[in-house]
Amino acid sequence: MNRRTRLILLAPALAGSLVLGPAALAGASAPAAVPAASCSLSGVLPDGTVRLSGGGFKPGAAFLDKGSGPAVQFNMSADGSFAMEKMENVQYTVRQGNEDTKCSGGSEMKTGNDTGTGATGTTAKAGIVAGWDAVKGNCAAKAPASGNKQFTQGWNKGASVAREAFC
Repeated sequence: MNRRTRLILLAPALAGSLVLGPAALAGASAPAAVPAASCSLSGVLPDGTVRLSGGGFKPGAAFLDKGSGPAVQFNMSADGSFAMEKMENVQYTVRQGNEDTKCSGGSEMKTGNDTGTGATGTTAKAGIVAGWDAVKGNCAAKAPASGNKQFTQGWNKGASVAREAFC
């Protein structure tokens, strides 16, 4: 290929990179979107209870509804997260303002005796969120005792990512 043909073919590509280069750099510095609120339950603990945790909420008052009986009011922490120990293994919804956030897990979750081979993945997601929340609040947090393999693996993954981000 001669020099003139090469120049004709490469000139548009070089000009395009000069024009689009600053736009690509400007897009990289754009702020990230605010994550949506979420909450989840841990795997069933040996005493038959679960741990309920969540994040991405607005600080202040919220209501916890378990489907039966009146909703219970509680306060989110300053960073918009919460954690509740020894909760009943049912489906929960967190209500804050006009927003309802259904918590993953609950009565549809597998029990601590399951092998973790189910199709839902809900338990692993609950473990990831629980591990993230625990390490975000305390870098020395350890995984709770759980007979559920998926929850434990999820907890370890969530905790690992949180340690990299916060510790």
